[in-house]
Amino acid sequence: MKLPIIDLKELEKERKRNFKERLEMIDLYAEWIKKNSNKKWSGEQAKMLKIKD
Repeated sequence: MKLPIIDLKELEKERKRNFKERLEMIDLYAEWIKKNSNKKWSGEQAKMLKIKD
């Protein structure tokens, strides 16, 4: 069985891009939380976690 050829430089670029995107998403979500009431964002969180009120 042949192993796939892995471009480590490309893999590192992808890892860095994913990390940057994750941080940007965290920033966006934090801003959304700040702009909305506790009841609204906790309700959205519950939906995401499939918890009923």
